[in-house]
Amino acid sequence: MPSDRTDEFLSALRPFVEQEQISAGSVLFIEGEPGECAYVVSQGTVQIIKQDEGRPVVIATRGPGEIIGEMALIDDSRRFASAVCVADCELLVLHRPRFFELLGARSNIAERLLRMMTARVRETDSKRLQELESANQDLRKAHGRLEAAVIYRDRILSVSPYPIIVTNADGRISLLNPAAEALLGRAQDAELWKCLIPRDGSIPAKALDALEHDGIWRAEIEADGPSARGLFCRIVAVAIPDTGTGPGARLWIIEDTTEMRTLQKQSIEQYGLAMKGEMAGEIAHELNNYLTILSGNAELLPLRLKSKDPTAVDRTLDTIKQAIAQMTIFTDNLLRSRHPQGQRTWINLNDFLANLVAFLQPQKRFKGLIIRTDFGNDLPELECDPSGLQQVVYNLLLNAADALIEARSPDPTVFISTHRDAGRACVYVTVADNGPGIPPEVVPHLFRERITSKPTGHGFGSMTIIRIVREHGGCISAGERPGGGAQFVITLPSTPTPAKRA
Repeated sequence: MPSDRTDEFLSALRPFVEQEQISAGSVLFIEGEPGECAYVVSQGTVQIIKQDEGRPVVIATRGPGEIIGEMALIDDSRRFASAVCVADCELLVLHRPRFFELLGARSNIAERLLRMMTARVRETDSKRLQELESANQDLRKAHGRLEAAVIYRDRILSVSPYPIIVTNADGRISLLNPAAEALLGRAQDAELWKCLIPRDGSIPAKALDALEHDGIWRAEIEADGPSARGLFCRIVAVAIPDTGTGPGARLWIIEDTTEMRTLQKQSIEQYGLAMKGEMAGEIAHELNNYLTILSGNAELLPLRLKSKDPTAVDRTLDTIKQAIAQMTIFTDNLLRSRHPQGQRTWINLNDFLANLVAFLQPQKRFKGLIIRTDFGNDLPELECDPSGLQQVVYNLLLNAADALIEARSPDPTVFISTHRDAGRACVYVTVADNGPGIPPEVVPHLFRERITSKPTGHGFGSMTIIRIVREHGGCISAGERPGGGAQFVITLPSTPTPAKRA
């Protein structure tokens, strides 16, 4: 309830004010609008509300005897906050000209008003100082956390064995760790793709497109680093979007695989030599079989001649002729399946595979196997490295033969087929068997890492296959053959033959 002093104060003000009855919920004034009068609460309650980041916040509540909007009496400042009646109110409205009259006519009432105004200013200043101090404390804490985060970030970057680079959206380097400096030199503020120059000139555009559309880009590239040093790199890049707290950026994590690729290449070459040695052993074994037949019949021939038995002599000579004919067929197939390594040429894929099968079938490992072929009729000529393609198919056939022999299948069969997809401009080579198949846990790792199920295997065969297939612009997949067994599908791009292109 109002006190006697409050009633006396309000009574003294009445000759200079206008009395208004305001219903609950009414807005007296709005934050930011101009004002030229103050309100003294005679009855009721008024809330002072200020917007804080779009949210209304009640900062004060005024009752009888208290003044609202007093700064409008002495200057033209806009309203600091809004005022809303929360109950039915009786307000005394004091306009600025009447306030100046009050100063001369009733100095004691004017003094009280001024004291109320200065007290309000001091109260407001005190609150603002407290808010500023609280904000400063928060800022000091945030700064401490930021410094700790930066130190922690720098520590992580410094111990990372992988080069880590941050660029802006235009590809200019803004941050790089010691490993990146060791790879690219002091490249601060330089353009990434001028420090790491891809051999494939389309790489920067592909990376930019993937980052803009997918937010992430992964690739293995061959590039020239500082001093034109050749590098093999595995790169993962992630887009850091502009969230309004800072410009967008790109995070690049690079793995220098140059040494690993060199060792892998050497290992694959050694594997190739070992495979050629194994093939040479198979060839020597087959030729030795024919030579044994020739040697035995050559020793028998003098005895047949002495016996003067023409039939026996003819039979011996026929055996020698058959052995020589079989050797001729074997060596012809061997010559037809041999191609200079690394030399690209146009081949008839079906004839190429048929010759390879004819060469392999007489070998010891394949003698107990059934090889079924199903070649498409409309295949275009294929430009490839026949030596490399032969190595791929030979590896797959060897693996199929080993799996079938180990499983002791009653009707061990290898299936080789080709067909064309004109719509996709590609041809498919499928090598399958009816053996035990590929363990499901192995399939995801095939052609991604060195993996083998053989006790004495080393896994370089699968790495050789994927390398050669990729060099041809193709891909290979592994899975289960319909009906059981393993199945490998090689996809190779088909291009027009020289005659068709002409």
